[in-house]
Amino acid sequence: MSASKVLALITLFLATTLARADWKEFTSFEGNFKMVFPETPLQQRGTEQNLHEFSASAGAESYGLTYADYSPGTDRESVVNGARDSIVNGFGGSVVDEQPTAVEDYPGKRIRFVGRYTSGELAIYFVGHRLYVLHSFAPKGKQRPRNFSKFLNSFRLLSKPNRSG
Repeated sequence: MSASKVLALITLFLATTLARADWKEFTSFEGNFKMVFPETPLQQRGTEQNLHEFSASAGAESYGLTYADYSPGTDRESVVNGARDSIVNGFGGSVVDEQPTAVEDYPGKRIRFVGRYTSGELAIYFVGHRLYVLHSFAPKGKQRPRNFSKFLNSFRLLSKPNRSG
């Protein structure tokens, strides 16, 4: 085998190994969740509705979770649909598939969309008075990364909030 082929194989092996090894479980006690990220996520906090954002990237892929608190009596369906529409429209995109999902018996939506330059998947849950929006983005035209499912399916609540309201 030529030296260039050996180098190519070693590079591929290292890239694959490092891509798998970097995923780490992240826990937010304040956010009441745990999940895996490709690296320790960058955390940002906004003042609006106690907004918290966690984001990380793996190459050209982007992964994130945002949560915000809402007051009792909030129309859950409107908030979930508004979050979906804001993200999809922000990418100049359209929804290509939307399915019901759940996290620990709390209903949600799983959405696939395609934008001008980006394709992505969302998982959106309204739990108690808190909205969780998970996203996975990749450049449009790229084959769907397997890590999308790994990320979105890893989301777990630390404890079950009160269902009232």
